[in-house]
Amino acid sequence: MEDALCGGPIAESVTQRRAARLPPRGRSGFTMIELVTIMLIVGILAVVVVPRFGMLQGFDEVGYRDRVKATLEYARKSAVAQRRSVQVDIAGSGLTLTRQTATPEGEGVASWVALNLPGTSTNAFAAPSGVTLNPAAATIIFDALGRPVTLSASSFSVSGGAGTITIEAETGYVH
Repeated sequence: MEDALCGGPIAESVTQRRAARLPPRGRSGFTMIELVTIMLIVGILAVVVVPRFGMLQGFDEVGYRDRVKATLEYARKSAVAQRRSVQVDIAGSGLTLTRQTATPEGEGVASWVALNLPGTSTNAFAAPSGVTLNPAAATIIFDALGRPVTLSASSFSVSGGAGTITIEAETGYVH
């Protein structure tokens, strides 16, 4: 037997044993541990992430419901603030706002003009595609005290089970 420091037969056998454990050059692949780890990560993602894709379906309906509710509240508050009647027309799941030019005291001409929505230069908006409002046709007029004078429907529902919007007949409160 020769000494390992001199590079004799003992050193060669250790080197050969180490080389046998290492993958040969030019061959690449995954170890069993790497494959099991990847499968575990994919399984966790499948359990956690995939069910959340179904939650994306109701966003348009909920967003539209909130926008209709906010518009009705804005119409009521505008009627009180401007001391003029405000009319909300619902047709084909779209809303249009107008306000009366005359005050309850008889000042001005009794006609209707557009009441622009906050942050926009328009007085109307439509429902996103696939979203409907029931009833699809209604007219609501809020008087100068915020009460609904004309209320063809007191509650509205948005398709997809997004909820119901109710207008109180006595006070005009929207919830």
